[in-house]
Amino acid sequence: MKRTNTQFERHVDMDRRIRDGKYPSVQELASDWEVDERTIKRDVEFMRDRLQAPIEYDRTRRGYYYTEPTWGLPAISLHESELVALLLARQALEQYNGLPLGDMLNHFYEQVLTTAGQQAGATPADIFEGFSFVPPPSVPVDSSVWNVLSRSVLGRRSVEFSYQSISADRPRAYAADPLHISNIEGEWYLFARSHRKGDVLQLAISRMDQVKETGGTFEAPDDFVSAELKQKLFGRYASMQGKPETVRIRIDSTRVSQVHLKQWHADQKVIHRKNGSVEISFPVNSGGSKSPYANVISWVLSMGSHAKVLAPKRLKERVADEVSKMGPVS
Repeated sequence: MKRTNTQFERHVDMDRRIRDGKYPSVQELASDWEVDERTIKRDVEFMRDRLQAPIEYDRTRRGYYYTEPTWGLPAISLHESELVALLLARQALEQYNGLPLGDMLNHFYEQVLTTAGQQAGATPADIFEGFSFVPPPSVPVDSSVWNVLSRSVLGRRSVEFSYQSISADRPRAYAADPLHISNIEGEWYLFARSHRKGDVLQLAISRMDQVKETGGTFEAPDDFVSAELKQKLFGRYASMQGKPETVRIRIDSTRVSQVHLKQWHADQKVIHRKNGSVEISFPVNSGGSKSPYANVISWVLSMGSHAKVLAPKRLKERVADEVSKMGPVS
């Protein structure tokens, strides 16, 4: 089976052999790495021209050597604390596993750690024993779906697909322009403009199937700016349609700590009252959705009687309706 390798790995191996005085040849390196001899010659040229390596060929020894014996390939040097940060970042990226992006990131880390790990005074095994990072739970994404969507987003090509929403009994067919892919709290979402209504939808990629390009293309929209998504997020969901309304919720003193757990909305404001309660407010666009305020309602209900909706009126009514549907506990 053909050996998987990168130019970086071949450079590190060639540098080691030369410094060990082994005079590696093109034929030997090509055979060991299972690549064409022309690939090795390009590697030598790269080291000489781009890395300024004093590398020459010895006709007597039939291999390469350094004319300056003290020269060596520039190494990546990390302190122990930097290696800890690097390894924890790798664990944080486990949510990308199963996707082409994850494979590339893992391969990058393998290269860096192979070169730098031994210089830091602690091995990866030691660090994993002392530190860990548990990413938020997420639903796996089909790599074939991911591949089509990622190409379509970059190429601005329209797609059609089947989508199973949480509230529907069966999948529904869609045609849309894929605008942006985002990982929000561990879940992958596609923001796409629907061909049917022209509104921007937030779709969980894990619930998409049978994705294919339609052959059509689209221009970059003026009314969708990916950098502004954070301003529209509450939890995992962004309010994309309608005019913004200010949501105001009072939380009693026993649940104040829950408000301060994290930044719930980019534009939130928190007012502390004399009785120990707090009032949190933030803008939400509630139009164009069958379930407006759904993410806000679930957050309010999670605090039970400790939370009271002050505004807007429609949100108060929907929370009251949801509570009434729950009924008494039997």
